[in-house]
Amino acid sequence: MSLKPPKKSDLNKSWMKPKPDRGMKIQPEYHLIVSEGTNTEPAYFEAIRDIINSRYRKKIQFEVSGEGDNTINLFWKAKQRAADSANGFRHV
Repeated sequence: MSLKPPKKSDLNKSWMKPKPDRGMKIQPEYHLIVSEGTNTEPAYFEAIRDIINSRYRKKIQFEVSGEGDNTINLFWKAKQRAADSANGFRHV
């Protein structure tokens, strides 16, 4: 297909008219964020969640949890929470 713009004489022809867009249903994405801190980090990620949800209208879902534990235990808790959840987190 050429990168040239269409000719004015071709604009009214049926083969030049754009096809109607088909609606595509977008499934929401679920993300789990587990942090070491119990106050600051969850508040920070919840603020980010609110900004994203205001723009994308609940298409991206965040679950934020502050565990207050060390890195290794935090990993295992996040893995267990993702396995137990019915949402099916896309990113942990």
